[in-house]
Amino acid sequence: MSNLRAQLLDAGIELVADHGLEGLVPCEVDRRAGVTDGTTQECFPTRQALVEGVADRCIEREMQMVAGDRPEVEASPDGVADALGRFVLRALDDDRSVTLSRYVLQAEAARTPALRAFYGVGADNVDTWALDLVRRAGSRHPERDFGLLANYVTGLVFHELALPTPDLDPVARVRDVIGALQWSAP
Repeated sequence: MSNLRAQLLDAGIELVADHGLEGLVPCEVDRRAGVTDGTTQECFPTRQALVEGVADRCIEREMQMVAGDRPEVEASPDGVADALGRFVLRALDDDRSVTLSRYVLQAEAARTPALRAFYGVGADNVDTWALDLVRRAGSRHPERDFGLLANYVTGLVFHELALPTPDLDPVARVRDVIGALQWSAP
């Protein structure tokens, strides 16, 4: 992704987080990104293209939130717990706007079949990657365990956005879930 495109989409993420999808207006994206008027319209000629771009960028940034600076997540129970715990912390702090935007987009996808189909493709790619990681990390029931972990982490983030827990330790919480699932050492 080009730097300009990422800059515009990151500005779009911020706008969606602050104002919902109604705040995702090309001239506002230009202003937020600090670029010349008309730049967003040139890169994303339709509203649908802009919304889809923001959805893709949310998914891309969430993958960065999981992996951090590492090229790959360690395929072990501790590696998965560390990665998902890091994701939770970033989702609630440094990348809160990505989290809020993702929830706005998911709610819109529930009402808009075209967005649901588009968003589903990106989500399926992430799910395929995560399912493989869970399998390599020692899960004896990877489909079940991936679903449980994904829903746990999503629910934890959703809850903590509104009702923060003092001294939250998401790594320990995810470790406890993995322990309850009884993964074997890879």
